[in-house]
Amino acid sequence: MDILIRILIGSWATLQMMAPYLLLGFLLSGILSVVLPVSLVKRHLSRKGKTSVCKSALMGVPLPLCSCGVLPVATWIRRHGASKGSTGAFLLSTPQTGVDEFMVALGMLGLGFAIFTPAAALVSGVILGLILNLFRDDPVVEEEEEISDAPKSPVLVRIFRHGFVTIAGDIAIPLSIGIFMSGLLSAFVDPNSFAEIGDGLIAKLIVVAAATPLYVCATASVPIGASMLVAGLSPGTVFVFLMAGPATNAATFTTISKLLGKREALTYLVSAIVLAVLMGYALDFLVPVLPEIKAVHVHDHCGDSIFPTLAAVLLILTLVMGNVLRNRS
Repeated sequence: MDILIRILIGSWATLQMMAPYLLLGFLLSGILSVVLPVSLVKRHLSRKGKTSVCKSALMGVPLPLCSCGVLPVATWIRRHGASKGSTGAFLLSTPQTGVDEFMVALGMLGLGFAIFTPAAALVSGVILGLILNLFRDDPVVEEEEEISDAPKSPVLVRIFRHGFVTIAGDIAIPLSIGIFMSGLLSAFVDPNSFAEIGDGLIAKLIVVAAATPLYVCATASVPIGASMLVAGLSPGTVFVFLMAGPATNAATFTTISKLLGKREALTYLVSAIVLAVLMGYALDFLVPVLPEIKAVHVHDHCGDSIFPTLAAVLLILTLVMGNVLRNRS
């Protein structure tokens, strides 16, 4: 019973961390469905060429979406004609950074870290996209733009229906399974213990192995990264955690598998792990020529805010409602 309680507590904590970003993702996907023409997405992201992959990765870098918040938007672009390579590039580049993470990293880790993170996100996203372009891109059921003489629903209704019903219903079940798996892992693994393992290749491999299944969003991972840097780990080893944590976790793997395919999801996971280690070595190599990298010792500011709890409850209701309404339609 004690183990079950720990798992449930871990799942709830994961849900609280994910909820605000995932709800934001639903909102953005709904807005995109209204303001971004399907023809534009198809024209820029549907081809297998390098240009589509680069555009997709570049589009994802500034968005303030975590590895779960990116799922609704990635699902939308995939359902509207984006290739597997473009979708994969967006999935990997987006959660690693964002405008919010850049500002936090700038204040806590220094300008060098803040500059390197989005650059690494863009490069790694492009590399993964080009790899996924080698796979057969099976046709998906694409949503077409409405062509009807009947008056359209109000804009807010269309945003809500697409983001919080169609997309939420699509990912509700696999995401729920992933949340439970992530809670299972987070109940027994403490990310802060990473600072005790030393440095070098072994340290990087241990960090990436431990960080991969955990849910740690980009912004929330920065304070942990700062404590690891203070503990003496190299900037590159810290970056491995900052990349692998947000870019890969158990809560998203099942959804990516449904979106792109099982082999593609495994390729995504392996590529993200390898790229995290390589980017870590790249940062260690570039430290002498980058602006100052420093760590600010921080404290936990989560407190007892009611906002994460309200967001988690709202997310549960959204997933249940979206799944029920989606199945009825």
